Amino acid sequence: MDFDAYLEDLPLLHTWDLGKTWNTGGFQPSQLRRIHEFVTERFPRPVRILETGAGNSTITFLQLKQLEQLVSIAPAADLRDRIVGYCDEHVIDTAAMDFRLERSEIELPAIAFGTGTAAPPETKATFDVVLIDGGHGWPTVFVDFCYANVMMRTGSLLLLDDLQIYSVAEVSRLLEMQPGFTLREELGKLQIWEKDDNQLFLPEHSREPYIIEQTRAAAS
Repeated sequence: MDFDAYLEDLPLLHTWDLGKTWNTGGFQPSQLRRIHEFVTERFPRPVRILETGAGNSTITFLQLKQLEQLVSIAPAADLRDRIVGYCDEHVIDTAAMDFRLERSEIELPAIAFGTGTAAPPETKATFDVVLIDGGHGWPTVFVDFCYANVMMRTGSLLLLDDLQIYSVAEVSRLLEMQPGFTLREELGKLQIWEKDDNQLFLPEHSREPYIIEQTRAAAS
């Protein structure tokens, strides 16, 4: 399928009122186009992608010519079936997609440490691109970031969506002050960060500038 034609008529994949109304999800066509462009420019080689949540981001990633693997985590079989159905109808290859019907809090640590179905125990999974766009409540968004960070290396991209939600914005504020991540692009409610080191975890609170600043502010 022609990518431009896809963007001009995004499929209605989501409903939040038991099917009374349907929508394309939270991404605008311009954001999906830029995601596609940015990943293509940044990774001309085969690319491995992980996303929490699924929808038109999934279909956008599947149309990357250099896609090697796409792991999508969402506990929604009906959404998966709509994505696969759309791709089948429009001749979009889904061979690289590995859709996990599980909560990210459960599936991500299994992937990160090779203790689940994602990889044998001796393998540690790594990804070039991670999109955090699943559960947005406490503590899910931070759990997603914690295990995503484990699976990112120097040069990996973190796509952080829905900054208008307080919990997601808190992750952004943390990263703005934390050495190890650089903001590369801001697309409305979506940010693209690049990881600058190979550290699996953020340091203790005494070396997290945002935590230090907020602790002082709360004490004053």
